[in-house]
Amino acid sequence: MQKSAVDKAAPHSGDPLVPSPDNCGDCGALEAGTCLARRTARLSDYRPGDKGSIVQVCGDPEFRLRLMEMGFVKGTEVKVIKFAPLTDPIELVIKGYHLTLRKSEAADVLMTNPEQAA
Repeated sequence: MQKSAVDKAAPHSGDPLVPSPDNCGDCGALEAGTCLARRTARLSDYRPGDKGSIVQVCGDPEFRLRLMEMGFVKGTEVKVIKFAPLTDPIELVIKGYHLTLRKSEAADVLMTNPEQAA
C-alpha cells in the first residue's frame, strides 16, 4: 500500500497533538494540505494571563459544533485565567463569560501566538 503525501508529511507518532489521518479523521484541511496545526499555537499551550484569537477548531465534528455554539469561532478573542492545581481543566474568558475546558479539548483549538493581557 502506497502512503499519501499527508501520511509522509505527518506520520502518526502516537502524539494526539500531531496532525495525521489517525488524529484528524476526515478533516478536509488535512487532506487539502491547509492544516494550520504546525503554524499556530494551541490553546492548551497558553499560560495564565495569555490572550489570543481563535484561528481554527479541530477535532470531532460534534465536538467542533459544540464549541462553536459556545462562541469558539474564528477571530474570537480568548483569555486564559488560570489552570486547576494539576493543570486540568483550564479556565478561560470568551465573549465575556468564564468557561472551563479540559486540556485535551483545548489542544484542538488553534490560536494566534499568545500575548500577555494587560
